[in-house]
Amino acid sequence: MGNAPTARKGSEMESVKEFLAKAKEDFLKKWENPAQNTACLEQFERLKTLGTGSFGRVMLVRHRETGQHYAMKILNKQKV
Repeated sequence: MGNAPTARKGSEMESVKEFLAKAKEDFLKKWENPAQNTACLEQFERLKTLGTGSFGRVMLVRHRETGQHYAMKILNKQKV
C-alpha cells in the first residue's frame, strides 16, 4: 500500500467503510433482539467431567435432540 495509486487507496477505504457499516448494523440488530435461550438441563445428557475447580466443575454434555456436544459449567450454590 506504500506505493499504491490514490484511486486504489480510496476504493480500499470505501470497502473498509462499507464493511464497518454492515458490521455495526448486524451488531445493533443482535443487541436489540437477543436470541432467546430456551434450553433446560433435562435436554442434555452428562457424559463426563472435563475439569473441576473451587466453585464447581465443567462437564461434557450432549444435546439429546441435536446430538451436539457442549461444555457445561456447574456451580455449587453454597460456594458462590
